[in-house]
Amino acid sequence: MDLNARIGQSQLHYASESGRMSPFEHLDNTDFAGSQQTKDPVHPESEQSYDTPRRSGIVFHSYPQSFPYRPTTIIDDRLRELTLEYEIQQDLGDRLRLLEDYEIIILCDDSGSMKTTVDNTNRTRWDELRDMVKIILKIGTIFDTTGVDVYFLNRPTIYNVTDPESINIEFSQQPRGYTPLVNALRHIFNLPSTRRGNDKKVLVFVATDGAPSDDRGNINVNELEHLMIHERRIETTHVMFLICTDDSTCVEYLNDWDRKMTNVDVTDDFITERKKIRQVNGENYPFSKGDYIVKALLGAIDDDMDKLNEPPQ
Repeated sequence: MDLNARIGQSQLHYASESGRMSPFEHLDNTDFAGSQQTKDPVHPESEQSYDTPRRSGIVFHSYPQSFPYRPTTIIDDRLRELTLEYEIQQDLGDRLRLLEDYEIIILCDDSGSMKTTVDNTNRTRWDELRDMVKIILKIGTIFDTTGVDVYFLNRPTIYNVTDPESINIEFSQQPRGYTPLVNALRHIFNLPSTRRGNDKKVLVFVATDGAPSDDRGNINVNELEHLMIHERRIETTHVMFLICTDDSTCVEYLNDWDRKMTNVDVTDDFITERKKIRQVNGENYPFSKGDYIVKALLGAIDDDMDKLNEPPQ
């Protein structure tokens, strides 16, 4: 049975199920224990540390903490606030500066299966994706004040988003339709921003919960693979896949791409990702939900972050 057929069979099995695992695990601020907005002023920091991380896997080992005041830029201030708000390890927060060299494009799966509820609650994958996108926008607009473009599979693009809360209107409309990832990514890969000679590279953040399909709902994984290998400008276009499903067949082919494709990374749900990282770096390795967000954003552009969940070669 070829890959398309196996995934199709697996999708049918999962189509009628609800309460599946969510990759986001309620990533709104209420889930960061002890991370209520502080009433004390945030002391900014300009002298960030970029020391080479230690590896048994890769160990980033510093926690959010207070620092003496130093003159800073606005970017430093906002990164510092973000690190404290989401309990991101300082070293990981520092690495977010890599995003200065990238234009972020978000692609959201708005197919009908995103209405599936998660974690035995009334929340859906669509609700969880909205919260994740807000955090990515908050990070992205630190480095690009003109805003971040948010694409969908079955509805119009929202251009130049500068206010994360503004996406609530679009996410109030329920997801529906198939999963035409090939068409959406082909369009993005042909944007002027992905061409050589542009002053920035591109990071395409793709959140999806199912196998790609054509306009008639036929699964076309092979076509997507061809697009990723032969039509993507590999040197300038990095792609991050966030898996919104625990369908083992979908996870299998995406993780295979993670291993063999250049400038591509795949991030599982938070619990699975933390488990893999601790298998490599030790059971006591600190990995918060804020750290998870950083891993999801940087895995396709930062080799150290990509290898964080991989055994040393």
